[in-house]
Amino acid sequence: MERFVDEAFLQRLANLRFIVKGRRKGRLSGLHVSPRAGVSLEFADYRPYAPGDDFRYIDWNVYGRLDRILVKTFVHETDLPIYLLVDTSASMRVGAPSKLHYAARLAAAMAYLGLRGLDRVGFYPFSEHLGITVAPRHGMGHLGRIFRALQDLEATGSTSLNDGLVEFLNQTRESGLVFLISDFLTPGGYEEGIERLLHRGDEPVVVQVLDPEDLHPSASGTVKLIDAETARRQTLTVGTRTLREYGERLDDLRQSLARFLTERGIPYFVAATDVPLVQLIHHDLRMGGVLR
Repeated sequence: MERFVDEAFLQRLANLRFIVKGRRKGRLSGLHVSPRAGVSLEFADYRPYAPGDDFRYIDWNVYGRLDRILVKTFVHETDLPIYLLVDTSASMRVGAPSKLHYAARLAAAMAYLGLRGLDRVGFYPFSEHLGITVAPRHGMGHLGRIFRALQDLEATGSTSLNDGLVEFLNQTRESGLVFLISDFLTPGGYEEGIERLLHRGDEPVVVQVLDPEDLHPSASGTVKLIDAETARRQTLTVGTRTLREYGERLDDLRQSLARFLTERGIPYFVAATDVPLVQLIHHDLRMGGVLR
């Protein structure tokens, strides 16, 4: 099996940073901007003076020109909460290496970039419910905890993206950058959960991880299929027509997901596990406006 992560892999990520659309109200001094008033390197705007404001922030030059007392406001650089949500349902077990292994390595890379950028990073595995989570913390010492949690993942159970996202929102209070990594092969839908993320003010990034066998099945003749999540068995004769119908259904699923996300301005990426992870990160995520 491909190694989880190594020093050479992390070094290739060293110059990358996240691009964040909104301004954040983080708690630490990090690398993202927030609209809090106060001392900072970057001037933001003026507002009328109010009793109790610090006299040091009054712009007396403006007062002399306009006869109005205005207070300078500034933009803070603060940390950004980064949440890594990884689908651990049984369908993620498919492949060699598995979709889960690929998803975990991607999450590890995002954790490294977030912590290196002075952000807080948390990890939230889910299937039909959240698994054992790692609360957001900052500092490179936190990376080991996340790596260990990612390496210990097992693909079991069925998927409920909506339920998993609702539990995540109930467990966290602060909006942030949310990486949602899943194969999206779930009958229960995803719309409600993602809409709730947007309502809270989160910035989702969706990565659909698929095995080459998901995209182009090699089965032919009479085969016995076993649903990875329900263990339901079915004997089926696979021919050209069956493969064509399967491809059409998969295309419909992907197009519906892409349309739903695009209409809401959510970055969407399809990651085939036979594509090197470095290519996904350095090319796709950068071209898609997630990294720079």
